[in-house]
Order: sequence, then structure tokens, then C-alpha cells
Amino acid sequence: MTLASAFVAAVFLSVSGAKPHHAGPKPDTYSERWLCDLWAGAQCHMTSCEKDARDRCMASSKQCNNTSKTTEVPKERAQKMSACARAILQGQCGAAKPAECEGLL
Repeated sequence: MTLASAFVAAVFLSVSGAKPHHAGPKPDTYSERWLCDLWAGAQCHMTSCEKDARDRCMASSKQCNNTSKTTEVPKERAQKMSACARAILQGQCGAAKPAECEGLL
């Protein structure tokens, strides 16, 4: 299993339930880090069939290093981004942009 596919599998498992497990400031909120990790996993999945998939995945993941595990993301933004990321993770690499991602990608 490649690093990219392991990362995507871990992210998918963490988001496949009804409610995300994350370290937000209070229940039913999304932290910057949780959302960033979810988004990075989706980006890794979306480009996993590309020649430079590993580099792209590492770049996406690296962006999350300086994000906060406690700072809350506005609920509307978090819900839109997480819906898009989940739709990407359910699709195939190289697939068309899901409707849930309109205005984000």
C-alpha cells in the first residue's frame, strides 16, 4: 500500500460515520486541522492515478501541519467542504468534479 492510499484510507475511515470525530472546541464543530486533513485526503484520492501522485499528496498533507486542532471553522464552510471531500472520496481518481464541490475546486 502506498503512502497516498494509506492516507486516503485513514481519512475515509475517519469520515465514513455520521458524525466526524475531531478535536474541535465543542461537540458538532469542525477544527481547522480536521477539515484540512479531510480535504488533503480527498485531494490525494482525486490525484492518486497521476504520475506525481505521491508528491501531490505530500504537498496537500503538508499544508495541514500548521493548522489548529482547536480553532473552530465556520459551520457553513465546514459542511460544504466536508460534503465535497466525502463525495470526492467516494468517486474514482480522475472523475469529474462532484456537484457537492461546486464553487470549491
